[in-house]
Amino acid sequence: MQDRLQLFLTNIYRIPMQLTDAEHAQVERIKSKLPYIEAKDPEYKVFGASRWKYQWPEPASEREVAAWEEKHGVVLPREYRIFLRYIANGGPGFAYGLYSLDNTEIYGDIQKESPIPLYMTQQDVDALNARRNPLYGDPEDSEKCLFFDGSLVIMTQGCAFDICLVVTGQHRGRLMQTDGDEEQPFVFVYDQNFLDWYERWLDNFIAGMSMDGFIISVPGNQQQLRAWFATEQISQLRHKIVFSLCRFPQLELETLAFWEHICRTENDTILCEEALIRLRVAKAACIPEIMRMYFETPSRLREIAIENLRYSREANVDVEEYAEPLLTILPQLDQTSFSNAVRTIRKTSHNCYAIYLPFISIVNEDCKRTLLWAMKEAPDFDAQNGYVDLILPSFEASEMETVRWAILSLCEIQDQRIPPLVDNATLRFPEFETLRKNYYRRTWGKKRAPELNIQGIELIR
Repeated sequence: MQDRLQLFLTNIYRIPMQLTDAEHAQVERIKSKLPYIEAKDPEYKVFGASRWKYQWPEPASEREVAAWEEKHGVVLPREYRIFLRYIANGGPGFAYGLYSLDNTEIYGDIQKESPIPLYMTQQDVDALNARRNPLYGDPEDSEKCLFFDGSLVIMTQGCAFDICLVVTGQHRGRLMQTDGDEEQPFVFVYDQNFLDWYERWLDNFIAGMSMDGFIISVPGNQQQLRAWFATEQISQLRHKIVFSLCRFPQLELETLAFWEHICRTENDTILCEEALIRLRVAKAACIPEIMRMYFETPSRLREIAIENLRYSREANVDVEEYAEPLLTILPQLDQTSFSNAVRTIRKTSHNCYAIYLPFISIVNEDCKRTLLWAMKEAPDFDAQNGYVDLILPSFEASEMETVRWAILSLCEIQDQRIPPLVDNATLRFPEFETLRKNYYRRTWGKKRAPELNIQGIELIR
């Protein structure tokens, strides 16, 4: 109501927005911190800095902001409006920086209430997509972008991820990280308004904290975060607290002990995985023991351990002791864990062609491809020991990607049975023409591949 009154007074009587004492103090604090961040990164190494180069545009005028609001029929949240009016109209910020007001983007109906809950789940994503998908046939229906209703895109992280400002509904004024593909949950930042978030970004920057994951982090020093975790009940916030501790340039011993305690006592596997990763990166002495404990637990914890074995050098873990146990459970693993297990075995003395061969007949097609790749990379690989025969049946597959994989797997192996199969595959899938040329060049040293009869009646050699 107060913001709408401000808009009315601005448009009718041209009365400028008045700051409270607290707002004025925060604006001055932010302005005083701006020069310090450029000094921390003179070579623009921070992600996005080479784009905005620590240059702040002039603030927007009251008339410019009011005209934008009138055009779009909404009132900008007060703290964001203060930033535009008294600090800068866009400029440096997290990732690629802030858009100017005129360059912000509106994907949905900005006047509708935002449908995004504070702690969005995958079920919420699926429910919104269930409403949205039938509307694709009607290009005039704005509900096809309902994920973005009531929000304004004010910056981007690249790819499909943007940062939006919510301008309507219960969470008006807060920021959220969005997925432009509408496949993953949108994530609200912790701070209650734009100015608090922006000032925290400045403070973190000046303190030398990692900017990776800043958007999902929460405020506080290490002691405060550990104490907060002990009383927090909301799982999403507990995850953010554990992650936020990794952003500090110097870790306290109590933080390492905190992560270790989580690994040993928590039932939440997401928390355990995050804590284990942080301990691994920190090269904590407890990592080998925790890895053994997880590996002996036939659950998601074992999958986490197998995944982390890929980073054994970083974690100071001797993977040799895991080779035989991994071979024992290999047929039981899902595709992801299977791939991680094979990559670990390749680092051990068990990495040889004969070790992998017995598994070929008892795993699915995806796992089989992983095994064949490992066999070809094994130190005792010999193309004459049956490898080609294992792959030849794949040329009969109806799926293009399976046939493509077969050609790639046999590159650099000179076997007279293969060229006719590659040629016939290209007749079936004309998209393979470049792959076929590369095959002949890499395997047979031919700068020009034999010509194909377009009708596929015969091969011209």
